[in-house]
Amino acid sequence: MPPLLTIDSVECLQARLDALGLSLKVTQLAGGELRGTLLPLLLGPLRLLRIRVDRPVHCAGPKPRGSQIVTIDLHRDLDGDATLPAPMRSHGQPLLPRALFGLSGAGEIHLTTFGPCDLALLLINRMEFLHRADRLGCSVLEQVLPRNWLSLDPGRFARLRRYLRQLFASFEADPTLEQVAGFDELVSNDLIPLVLEGLIHGGHASDSLPRAPSRIELVKAAQRWMEAHPRQPIHLEGLCREVHTSRRSLIQGFQEHLGMGPMTYLRLHRLHGIRQELLGADPSQMTIRALAVEWGFLNPGHFSRQYAELFGERPSETLHRPRC
Repeated sequence: MPPLLTIDSVECLQARLDALGLSLKVTQLAGGELRGTLLPLLLGPLRLLRIRVDRPVHCAGPKPRGSQIVTIDLHRDLDGDATLPAPMRSHGQPLLPRALFGLSGAGEIHLTTFGPCDLALLLINRMEFLHRADRLGCSVLEQVLPRNWLSLDPGRFARLRRYLRQLFASFEADPTLEQVAGFDELVSNDLIPLVLEGLIHGGHASDSLPRAPSRIELVKAAQRWMEAHPRQPIHLEGLCREVHTSRRSLIQGFQEHLGMGPMTYLRLHRLHGIRQELLGADPSQMTIRALAVEWGFLNPGHFSRQYAELFGERPSETLHRPRC
């Protein structure tokens, strides 16, 4: 497995995640050149990934089969102001500071970050995970995992996060640790019990996550329509008819779960689509203005400005950019 990987664009992030078995659609939600790093580790039955990016993104797609997922926020200040908006939402649910999330094997990934993020993603061979849980007497595990989110008590969460931070820091300082004989077994014997302890004994009923607002399903339905009709002209009233809801409900849903209105998100979604086409095109055969019109951007000046504000470069620069 390679050492620390750099991220210099949204498509680079998506390509690196895809190469690691996470086939996610990544949408950049704020303007500027996206920057970050990925640190992937393969340690016996454990696949660990530290994901750091410097601006808001939305990620959606299938969960990897055969793996137990555990995701933890390494960035958020646990002692910060609890009244501030949550920096992330999973399936529309604001994530509490000490939450483990992505636990359920069913469903899909639907994660929105509202600022810079630093995530630890643990992918544990599910059969091995359940076997170790059984050996440790964690008979109630199957009652916990379908919840998808679980908020831990401060002590157990702090121990798990501190261990992960130290582990990632050690590998960033010395990538050859992955090749040391017996190191993978040492880590799995330390980390898996920490995860199991948190899942079984760490939750408090008072910290349980409330049910996600129903409007998240409207947002997902609109996103599915956008994916299925990438170039079809549409206005807000038409989009509301497609997902059988009112203007107010759809606008509120997108504001709550993505931090913007539905038509703003549609514009970002289609700018990402244009970018993918530019990256795969032959510069000598591509006319940027015609491509923009095909995607519904009729004013060349407005299109170029919106594109540059989002991605930090002009469409012509993307056309000549090498792939990640």
